[in-house]
Amino acid sequence: MALRLTTSILKNKVVLNIILAAIVLILISGAQFFYFQKILADELDIRAESELTMKAIVIKSALNLSENSLRGHLWDMERNIATPDSLDGVMERVLRSHPNLVGCWIAFVPNYYPDKGRLFEPYAYWDHGNIGTKVIGTDGHDYTESVYFQRVVSTKTSVWVNPYVDSYTGINMVSYAVPIHDHKKKQTVAVFGLDVSTKWLGDTLNHRHIYESSYDLLLTKDGQQIAGPNQEKVKQSDIDHIVSIINDSSFTKRVSKTGRSMVATFHDQDDHEKGYVYYSSFKGKPEWQIAVVCYDDEIFGPLRHVHMTILLTSLAGLIVLGFIVSYFIKNDQKLAATKKAKERIDSELRIASNIQMQMLPEQTLSAKRDDIDIYGSLMPAREVGGDLYDYFIRDEKLFFCIGDVSGKGVPAAMHMAGTHAWFRAVSSHQSNPAHIMQTINEMLCERNESCMFITLFIGVLDLPTGRLCYCNAGHDAPVILRGERSEVRGETLANALPVKPNLPVGIFDNVQYEKQEAELKSGATIFLYTDGLTEAMNKEHKQFGSKRVMSLLDNAGDLKPRQLLGMMNMEVYSFADGMEQSDDLTMLAIRYTPKQFESTFAEELTMKNDVHEVTRFSSFMKSVIERLDIEKSLGRQLRLAVEEAVVNVINYAYPDDTEGDITVKMMSDGETLQCQIIDSGIPFDPTTKEKVDITLSAAERQVGGLGILLVRELMDSINYERKDEQNVLTLTKKIKL
Repeated sequence: MALRLTTSILKNKVVLNIILAAIVLILISGAQFFYFQKILADELDIRAESELTMKAIVIKSALNLSENSLRGHLWDMERNIATPDSLDGVMERVLRSHPNLVGCWIAFVPNYYPDKGRLFEPYAYWDHGNIGTKVIGTDGHDYTESVYFQRVVSTKTSVWVNPYVDSYTGINMVSYAVPIHDHKKKQTVAVFGLDVSTKWLGDTLNHRHIYESSYDLLLTKDGQQIAGPNQEKVKQSDIDHIVSIINDSSFTKRVSKTGRSMVATFHDQDDHEKGYVYYSSFKGKPEWQIAVVCYDDEIFGPLRHVHMTILLTSLAGLIVLGFIVSYFIKNDQKLAATKKAKERIDSELRIASNIQMQMLPEQTLSAKRDDIDIYGSLMPAREVGGDLYDYFIRDEKLFFCIGDVSGKGVPAAMHMAGTHAWFRAVSSHQSNPAHIMQTINEMLCERNESCMFITLFIGVLDLPTGRLCYCNAGHDAPVILRGERSEVRGETLANALPVKPNLPVGIFDNVQYEKQEAELKSGATIFLYTDGLTEAMNKEHKQFGSKRVMSLLDNAGDLKPRQLLGMMNMEVYSFADGMEQSDDLTMLAIRYTPKQFESTFAEELTMKNDVHEVTRFSSFMKSVIERLDIEKSLGRQLRLAVEEAVVNVINYAYPDDTEGDITVKMMSDGETLQCQIIDSGIPFDPTTKEKVDITLSAAERQVGGLGILLVRELMDSINYERKDEQNVLTLTKKIKL
């Protein structure tokens, strides 16, 4: 009886424990879900902002091309104003310079040509690959009553016309119109305009998206739709619903995370599917709006599916575990086996609970430093290009890259924008150029349906030492210019950097990229370029060529990067002699001019990796600070930072039960204190460790990382190098103003 009662109590306890465990599991799972949902929501803000910015650039470039095409022929029109029969030829030249146009037209003021009648409006248009012309100004089509005609004639300014359906072609389009002046009569005599298909704008706008089901809209200032996605993808009624939300001032909206757009949450017309619309206005004219629409299920659906799968699987496991424990509770041996099964399930649950997700440079950088001079230039062959260059400094290392995507125009620019983003993201916590290249290649191969590839060169220059680490992926080899010409007869000033070609990124995701190294001397310049330089052509279809480039560089003398690129651009321009640029031309020059550190004070301490050595080190630091007469508060900071770094080396540089030496060198030129911590232990670069988020609570924050954060905050600069099988950590601090 007592045994049965005990068994019943144990069973009740088991059931109660299972229920409590299920409640805790649900609470933890819910907290995880909302945490990861917030991460995805923040990522959505960033990706949507990037989409809006890129598509705004694309559309503005397309509109600017249309405007420039029209304005470029305005002089031709005004020159032939006295001969109306020659106007068809002018309009044909406009259309041939911009094959994406629907047509162009010239609407004259009434009775300007008496023999042509009161209304005269010649029109040229594309007709199945050929250009047709006709006169469309009639009493049934009195263009003088249109708002845009009256506005252009009265204000003598250009205007973009709101979308409309052309009565002749049935095409939905927008038009751009400028005034034509008769300089002899000193009056505005006509309106010169061109027609752009809204379908073409929509296809350009919706070329690629951040999500498969998302799409972009182009609207006028007052909310009228200009262009949108293909009707086979999205119903017009759904688009009208989104437009009404954007135009409804009473609808709940918020400012995006970056503050550059508005965001509205909506449900479809059946009040079922949830989505988000991000929208903002163009800067300048025309005053249009651009919007990107994303759907909740595509953004958060996979997370919900994983969340429910893990939750239901875990709950099922708990229920099964309860039955097992209840059934085998009378048997200690079987109970032990059940306990092991439970521990295995608990381990899997802990692993699941620890799953985490993470997701062009200023030319003024040189003005902030005296050890480098950098200048870059990019001249696209079209309105947008597929070349890239970038650089930034992290932990006394200059990260730079140059690349060229296969193809040109908008698709190439969008593909290269992704590469630029990955370079910045990966380089923020990785110093090995081969690893950076490997990651970029994997990311580009993951969703490369267009089969585009990129030639790319990535370099990492250690500024204190001049050691250059680099990795090449099918790009032209950079050129190294020595600061002074060698006295050896026949030796040149400019020499190509030895590079291994490797495959371009974006072709195969299993390519292994290799790091290479070189030493950069003081006064040397790195010159990087894309094939738009060597393949520039003149009217005889001869290329500029790599030999010409090397000859110019070899005779460049001591030119600074900006002067060097200016000279090269002038040579290309002179060589082309008016020939149209056929490829993007990008160049980047980096001149290395390190400041020589002339030490007037030097002290050195060598100790073992033993915590008892910290006392001797503290005395050493105290002596250095006193001898340099460093102010007390600054001295405390120096001791704290250097001691933190030294203790970290003592504890972790060498394997357990292994003895090793640690050397601390203190040097000063009277204004700056430089500390080098040298050991022969395990290779470890503390500068690549991600910064600790101190805004998180102690429970949420990962263990470790606070020491390097403290050193970063207290010292002016921190630099790591692996030289001669030794770790060399250099800390620098200004001690005199």
